[in-house]
Amino acid sequence: MTLASLGYVGYGFEGSAYEGVIVRPDVFLPVTSFSFDDSNDYITPDQIRGGRDRSIALAGPYSTSGSVDMELVPNGVGALLKSAFASKGLTATSSYGTGNSSYYIHRFRPGNSSPTFTFEGNAGDILIRQYGGIRVGSMELSSSFGEIVTSSFSLEGTTRAAIDLISSPGSAYNEAFDQVTPFHFNGAKIQRDGSDIANVKSFTFGVNNNIDRIGTLRRTRSYRRTVLGMRDVSLSMTLDFDDPADYTLFLNETEFSITLDLQASLIGTSSVRESLVINIPRVRYNMTSIPISGNNYIEQSVDCQILKPLAGGDIFTAWLTNGEQASVWNTPTGS
Repeated sequence: MTLASLGYVGYGFEGSAYEGVIVRPDVFLPVTSFSFDDSNDYITPDQIRGGRDRSIALAGPYSTSGSVDMELVPNGVGALLKSAFASKGLTATSSYGTGNSSYYIHRFRPGNSSPTFTFEGNAGDILIRQYGGIRVGSMELSSSFGEIVTSSFSLEGTTRAAIDLISSPGSAYNEAFDQVTPFHFNGAKIQRDGSDIANVKSFTFGVNNNIDRIGTLRRTRSYRRTVLGMRDVSLSMTLDFDDPADYTLFLNETEFSITLDLQASLIGTSSVRESLVINIPRVRYNMTSIPISGNNYIEQSVDCQILKPLAGGDIFTAWLTNGEQASVWNTPTGS
């Protein structure tokens, strides 16, 4: 039995000219779990052969789908957000300060094109699994009182490879992790129409790109590329029920804006904190529940419908502030 913490998980950008071509990682993530479901599909002919049992199986397509779970940290996550938000070509970075007081604000606008990268997972210094052509299929960010902010990213790709570290022990990387602390509850707040909401106990924000795969006749079992479907944006919250205001908003089908504001540590010697701010301009409650049970304190749960503003603009906008230049996760490893 091998200890999982002996391994590592990292990624490298492929670049548009290299989509699906395996590259080695240059960014490493402090994940809590990394899982890929390798699948070989087989095609069985429907032949009348004098019996009920199948005897022929032909190689079909193989799929590469997985997930990464991690405590949300300010550094290294920019590439995942860029892919989840399909922000290729719509990410802008501004730099401020100099030396140890320098910091960067990365703005993400949701778009229709996402970069691809190779994910590499070292399984306990025994086997390296590599998955190429990866895009983020969906993501979830969750925060609750007393807890570290967590994130989950589903990954959809087209190619795969492996390195046997028993036979080739020198193929593993000497990985380098940034020593940054994750976002946690003490730096989180939620605003509605610009004013703080005092009764939010927890929230989960999600984006689903509904990715599909395109296969073509190329004398290979791998899919040619992944494509983005309709985007679904979701938000759910659990509220301390001490006021009927949120239920009134539900009854009246009132629309409002929501801002999720997460802060972490100070950046270097500056007075600016690492942060992730997500502004959602058009929200309304489409489901609410206020269960009453025994002597328990009453909570209200709400699910939100999120729509693109009728007057134009983005369905949401995100700003990530950290000490990391965008070039760290913008430059293709394969170029």
